[in-house]
Amino acid sequence: MNDAPAWYVLGRVETSETGEMHTDVRIPPESLWFSGHFPGEPILPGIAQLGIAYDAVCKALGCHVSITGFSRVKFKKIIRPGDCLKVVVTPKEDRQGVYVFRIVAGDDLACSGTMTLGKRSGILEP
Repeated sequence: MNDAPAWYVLGRVETSETGEMHTDVRIPPESLWFSGHFPGEPILPGIAQLGIAYDAVCKALGCHVSITGFSRVKFKKIIRPGDCLKVVVTPKEDRQGVYVFRIVAGDDLACSGTMTLGKRSGILEP
């Protein structure tokens, strides 16, 4: 039995008619992301934010895809334990495999950027 705390909980990913994907994310205050970043002043590391955006796309597509790159990533707001997050990912119309993402904490933009994904590899289990 695994008693380790969840890193984060990704909600159901909704996809609009335009292909925009959005989901809510809950990060428990006891998440391991906060254990070392930083003691006494916990914040969600940037790599965790990028991973959350990637996982949202994988869940929406129903399969794993490889990441070939991130660009134009901006971290605008510190995310703390207990913050409610919304992830929005939009495919770029003119470039297949390229997605623009943003993570909103409360009413504020916390992180945004572009991710480029490669080949799909296998169906995810529900």
